[in-house]
Amino acid sequence: MNTNWTRRNFLQTGGLGAAAFLARSAHAEDIQKTKSGAVHSAIDIGERRQLFIDDALIDSDRTQGVARQLNGPQRIQRVLTPTQPWEALGFVFYCGVIDDNGTAKLYHHSYDAEKKKHSMLATSMDGLNWERPKLGLKAYEGGKENNLLPMTSVEATVFLDPHSPPEKRYRMVYTRGFPDPAKAGVCVASSSDGLRWNEAAERSLPFIPDSQPSAFWDERLGKYVIYLRAWNPIRTVARVAVDDLETAWPYDASVPPFHVWGKDKIPTLSRELPTVIAYDEKDQPYLQPYTSEAMPYPGTPDVYFAFPADFQNYKAPEWKSRALTGNDGTFDIGFATSRDGVTWNRWRQPYIPTGLYGDLDLRLVSMGFGMVRRGPWLHQYFVGWPYTHGRPEVWERDPSTRAAWYGKNLGGIYCATQRVDGFLSMDAPNAGGMLTTKPLNFKGDRLRLNIHTTGGGSARVALLDAQGKAFPGFNADECEVIQDDDVDFEVRWKNGPDVSSLAGQAVSVQVTMRNAKLYALQFSRSNAA
Repeated sequence: MNTNWTRRNFLQTGGLGAAAFLARSAHAEDIQKTKSGAVHSAIDIGERRQLFIDDALIDSDRTQGVARQLNGPQRIQRVLTPTQPWEALGFVFYCGVIDDNGTAKLYHHSYDAEKKKHSMLATSMDGLNWERPKLGLKAYEGGKENNLLPMTSVEATVFLDPHSPPEKRYRMVYTRGFPDPAKAGVCVASSSDGLRWNEAAERSLPFIPDSQPSAFWDERLGKYVIYLRAWNPIRTVARVAVDDLETAWPYDASVPPFHVWGKDKIPTLSRELPTVIAYDEKDQPYLQPYTSEAMPYPGTPDVYFAFPADFQNYKAPEWKSRALTGNDGTFDIGFATSRDGVTWNRWRQPYIPTGLYGDLDLRLVSMGFGMVRRGPWLHQYFVGWPYTHGRPEVWERDPSTRAAWYGKNLGGIYCATQRVDGFLSMDAPNAGGMLTTKPLNFKGDRLRLNIHTTGGGSARVALLDAQGKAFPGFNADECEVIQDDDVDFEVRWKNGPDVSSLAGQAVSVQVTMRNAKLYALQFSRSNAA
């Protein structure tokens, strides 16, 4: 989806998220009136990095010829292939990564030849080359020289908790106990090392979402936030925020239970929690979110990303003949953004589609939770299958079908590498374009851009006052031309890069560019490069 920038687009596409952002950030004392009569209060950004995920920063009257672009990963490569006996039927389509003091840890799961599920750990320093450490924690076929974790929980997410004591530094939100209605549900376990887990005695929620949750400590809210798969009336994503993970989470008990597995079994989640992501009439029939993979974007407290598994269920007439089961279909990896984690702007095109990767046609791709930064790159991990969602059910129903898959190329875990901030950009074509921000109130003495100009592209920057005129020494003609590809480019004018004389004033940033992609901007101190 390329959003060509017009005032109508501005009013229609980013209003909800942008409004929430502006309500938190506006300075009433710094006012700018645009040529259309719109009044902008200065937005207090301090030294925080600003991404162009919506309209919050953009002055539509002074912006023209640019479009917002969703950028797919710059590289995709397979980093783990199922080769071990406990991986005989490939990986389960849930995984997650954390970065613990420079060691990336990938929690993932597999099917063995009997379709028994196992949970495992892989480690990496660079995020690209992964090892299966010999943990010695769980026996398999008589030996413990493997990377198997003692606690098997497939519908689970692990995250590092900065708000907890050392013995609970690792947190796991997972499901257990199916189908017992008295004991099953969403639960919490804690660990000091991410290997040996202590399970909370009481369940947190008496429902089985039947999918991988997303969970994290939200620094902006000072709460734990959990996203769970629900039904309203088809698959959706629900959200709850709590002060304490290990105390029963609140929900609307007046909602009639949704018994998809029978009234003698635990219900799944429906409308007991607020729905925050739901697909609508603009989508393909029977397209539904299977997971959310919602997470805060590191270093930007008011930016959240989600990478839902877009489940295209084969229930529509044109697909029914393909279905292996009544619940078959494909997954693409979607993309959505939010300023508050509640109101989401969802892109209708896949971030990572099914298709040919290497020499294998992947029919199901499912993003894992978390991301790892290494230099200017962000690494995320997804499971890719050369078969559809219904295949494991066929293996379960008819064990004789399993042998045909032993030794086949079953896909694996893939690394999707993106530049820092690179998911969305404001793009200018060869004809050129101009992006102007609303007035900003900043701290620091440098302006840095995450920007990419092509070989024939360029950009220049002006800093404007409340009347839209360039401050002396900071007009575009005095800006050194930008012809670079840099996630942290320092803007310079004839008198140098120092912008400290404008700190605390209402300043609009105007970027004139052609054949260029602008991802983010940030004011910072010169020693913070």
